[in-house]
Amino acid sequence: MATKSRNDWSVVLSVFSICIAIVSIGYCFPHILDMIESGWERSSRTIAYFSRIIRGGAA
Repeated sequence: MATKSRNDWSVVLSVFSICIAIVSIGYCFPHILDMIESGWERSSRTIAYFSRIIRGGAA
C-alpha cells in the first residue's frame, strides 16, 4: 500500500537540495585536494625531519 505525500513540493525541494550539494562539492573539491596535498607535504617533511633527528643527523 502506497501513501501519497501531503506536500507535492517535497520531491522538487529534495532534488533541488541535492543539486545544491553536488554543486557545492564540485566547487570546493579543488580546494579540498589542495589542503590534502599541502598537509601531505608538511607531514612528509616532519617525518623526514624527525627521522634525521632520531638517526643522529643534523636537523
